[in-house]
Amino acid sequence: MFVVDLLGAALTLVAMGFLALGGYLAALRLLGRDAGRDPLALAVASLLLATAEAVGIGLLLGALGVLRLSYALALQAGLVLVLLLPLRKAPPSGGIGGPAGRVARRAWEVLREHPALALVTLHAAGSEALRGLFRPPLSWDSLMYHLLLTATWLQEGNLSPVFGNIPINYYGYVPANGSVWFWWWMAPSHSELWVNLASFPQWALLGLATGAVARELGARRFWPFATFLVLVTPTVVRFAATQYVDIFLGSALVAACFFALRWLREPSWGAAVLAGTGLGLAAGAKVLGVPYALALAGAVVLLAWNRWGRRAPQVVAALLAAALLGGYFYARNIALGAGPLAIECEMTASGPRNANVPTIPRKNSILDLTEEMFAQEKLLRAFLGITRPQSLELGVGPQAFVLLLAALAVPFALGRERWREGLVVGSQIWFELVFWLAVPFAKNNHVYANIRYLIPALGLTFAAGAALAERRGVRDRWMEGVALVLALQGLLQLHMEMPTQVRKTIAVVDLVVVLFALSPRLRAFANRRRTALASAGLAAVLLAAPLLARFRVWDRTRALEQEFTTHATSTRWFAKAWGWLEEHGGDGNVAAVGSPNSYFIYPGMGTYLEREVRYVNFNRADHPRAVDYPRCEPRVDPDPIAWLENLNERRIRWIHLSRYPGFPFQPEDRWARGLPRLFALRYSDPANRIYEFLPVAAEAGQGSP
Repeated sequence: MFVVDLLGAALTLVAMGFLALGGYLAALRLLGRDAGRDPLALAVASLLLATAEAVGIGLLLGALGVLRLSYALALQAGLVLVLLLPLRKAPPSGGIGGPAGRVARRAWEVLREHPALALVTLHAAGSEALRGLFRPPLSWDSLMYHLLLTATWLQEGNLSPVFGNIPINYYGYVPANGSVWFWWWMAPSHSELWVNLASFPQWALLGLATGAVARELGARRFWPFATFLVLVTPTVVRFAATQYVDIFLGSALVAACFFALRWLREPSWGAAVLAGTGLGLAAGAKVLGVPYALALAGAVVLLAWNRWGRRAPQVVAALLAAALLGGYFYARNIALGAGPLAIECEMTASGPRNANVPTIPRKNSILDLTEEMFAQEKLLRAFLGITRPQSLELGVGPQAFVLLLAALAVPFALGRERWREGLVVGSQIWFELVFWLAVPFAKNNHVYANIRYLIPALGLTFAAGAALAERRGVRDRWMEGVALVLALQGLLQLHMEMPTQVRKTIAVVDLVVVLFALSPRLRAFANRRRTALASAGLAAVLLAAPLLARFRVWDRTRALEQEFTTHATSTRWFAKAWGWLEEHGGDGNVAAVGSPNSYFIYPGMGTYLEREVRYVNFNRADHPRAVDYPRCEPRVDPDPIAWLENLNERRIRWIHLSRYPGFPFQPEDRWARGLPRLFALRYSDPANRIYEFLPVAAEAGQGSP
């Protein structure tokens, strides 16, 4: 496995490198002369377009049913060549790499100008990244459906709705641009080893786009403060090493706002297409992105009343980009008869008590739960970052009131020359806040986790705050001090339950930094040998990847049983059964069903996704999609004979039955126990039973554990 892990890590770097190069080249084309003059805009456009290329290629191949890494890399390489050829004939000033060099130099200048903020941000994000490297995916939604979608599509080579009982009967139909992006981080190594790092490019995009919006609002000097502050906001950095898609959505939407503001001031094809790209990525990431994107697009179009002879075709181009990147999953659902949002499936999965009926405010939203939210101060506590036990779902912190002040003032305080930009940004902040209060489910402490839905509004608010401070004439030292205090508040709130391996790594880094600080000779040596040292460092990282992979496999069961990333999950009940499959299951297909519902299926696939884990139905109809059943409920008309036939047809070797305390096992347990000639119980604990389906095992010639 050493060679396999080494090749997997190297191929992941190659895939990310191709995407980064494609995004950069596309940004050069779309920005034109601005690419060389504006390093910040180039950085934002490059990250946005790299994400768009990954999602676009994934959607195309998945829709055709040929979602394979070889095809994806070939398409991306071809796209790079297409983008490269015209640029070689007429390169920008300084050559094709010239603008990239200016981006790097400007980034270094900003870091040197604000060393304290840079170090705080690096520490916060670096600690989360290390946690992600040393631990498997642990967060609830990541395990419940984001990674289940990604891994199933990787195994099957398509983007079909993943079939399952509650709640997968609904989550199989959600928009999932984020899961397509995660595919690029799992496919090269055919594993989950690097997927915890997948959200960091969008984390960086969120910060840069926030700074870019601040600059469009007039913060020519103070925009870096907005960048640093949003990056270290607890509810942002806490989710950076998870597979939640709220950072993905927020970064795309704030980037779209940046290019929309540029287009509002001066219409151009590049700005229009880039704005549409961000809107499409956001709308296709989750349902929440649709109203957010529509509100932003509507505000910009309404305020762009001049030069419509030039603007009209650009709006069409933006809409086309948004539709191509944001419309696939909604169109797929319509084609399958589920409706764009699969509402019937959602109501069945949520249950009658929690179903989101179409009212405003919606049932179990914050405004519907005024007693719980306001009288019990849950809403205030969520914003202040006061978490409940067994939860690291953090809000904004005490600076929430400062941000509220900025949000209130931005439409009115930017002056006549920026009033349209201020109105666009202010309208988005307030639309998102009102929508958040009136629509999303907030009961049962969900309000603590739901602060993440406001990540785009937080980015825009930080941008507005930086612009207002500069307009009001705040001195640089005062602004630096205030920003540092706010950033440190965010860092203190993280209160990480830092794993031992992360602490050891940070200790080594601290030692190296101190040695460099104390030794001018060491600094001079490193400067003279920087190319060789960088190459050696890259080689060391690649060679260490297999060792890290071995540790991750060895430690996976313990981590799933004892640790969590953002909030405690119920994986502790099922971790030992997944560990047994990791040790004994090989590549045998697994049929999994839980009682009362199947919240976690993905971990049974293993670190290397070596097993297909599916829900296998027990009725004779055996429709392939939940929407083919009344109310999207596939567990109807139980028939043990039909179940056996379905297991055999799908070549299932293992049946993993799980239950929560107080619930009985599903009827499949009774059927398996009653047929000892066909099923052998291989693992059992109070919450799990794993049976081996002997006919399939015998045909495969595999011995029993």
